[in-house]
Amino acid sequence: MSTVLKFSRIEPEGQRLLLTEIRNVLREVGAHNLEIYNARYWDWQYKDLPTGISFVYAAWDRDKIIGYLHVPVYHALINGQIQLIGNVQDVAVNSDFRGMGVFRSLFDFANLDLDMTEVEFLYTFPNKSSIRTFRSRNNFSSICTLPSYVRPIDTRKMLQEKSGLPGIARVLGFVVDSLLNVFSKSISLDDASVKRFTEIDESVVSVFREYSKSFSNHIIRDAAWLDWRYLQSVRGRHQILGLIESGRITAVVVLKEETIMNTSACVVMDFAFTNGKEQSLLYLIQNILRNPRNTELDSSLMYISGSSPFLASLKRLGFIRVPEFANPRVLDLLGRSTNQVAKETFIRKDNWLVTLGDWDVF
Repeated sequence: MSTVLKFSRIEPEGQRLLLTEIRNVLREVGAHNLEIYNARYWDWQYKDLPTGISFVYAAWDRDKIIGYLHVPVYHALINGQIQLIGNVQDVAVNSDFRGMGVFRSLFDFANLDLDMTEVEFLYTFPNKSSIRTFRSRNNFSSICTLPSYVRPIDTRKMLQEKSGLPGIARVLGFVVDSLLNVFSKSISLDDASVKRFTEIDESVVSVFREYSKSFSNHIIRDAAWLDWRYLQSVRGRHQILGLIESGRITAVVVLKEETIMNTSACVVMDFAFTNGKEQSLLYLIQNILRNPRNTELDSSLMYISGSSPFLASLKRLGFIRVPEFANPRVLDLLGRSTNQVAKETFIRKDNWLVTLGDWDVF
């Protein structure tokens, strides 16, 4: 095949052509997000984000776009300093041009260009086919692999979805759920109630702000980011639930329904609690497990992933850590500084607060 490759940053006037090619590539690979990838999604993801900054790069064969990658930019703390941080995402190459080094060359071009911008740090969650390129050619360092935990909510329903045998599912589901309840610790709190939030107010922001103080590296979850990421999202409806104790909100979760492990799941997209109130967040999650109808979600299990010491405490509620071999999508967090900050200062996983809200898929 004769190719004449060139690379460029895509400016707004090239959006329509790029969207057409992106949909062609997504259709080829049977991607789950084909139906939402339209002009409305593009505007939300790359134009309406709080910073108003994003970078889009394309590889060309003459006048045809054959590959692309996107880098939306957010405000973040890195080593305790406010910086602009870019998420390398939506990376793909036309199937006719794979195996020809197009992705490597495109990424080389994008990295050099990004080094000349105001973006000071890049992060990404590459899949298994691209992780080697990130590590070997573009100076990305591994920060951590995010642990994932699951907890059945309705085992009978989950088994029936998978087997189609209601009788067996009912019996096994009862046994499994009973055992989980026996081995789970019950969290009790006085004067506590659950409230659903339909807008981001200062009480919600203050919980995220206080929780984030324990970590030197994280996206800044202010009102603008939380509203854009969850309430304005075109990726489906998110629900925000908070725990109120003595008139004060002490814990928050953001939920979304997705298909995980071929069953309906209540995905914990984000979470936070005020100082010393880990028990409150456990109580809030326990309340959701015991009263799933309160979430307006019809889910068989709860799924959560991220980088936070809190996740280990979920075992008290019967959550099971998913082995990597059984995880449908292992999330490896990689990062690199664009301003020569030594990697030793940002690769410590304990310094990072990461939730599924930092990933671009849900």
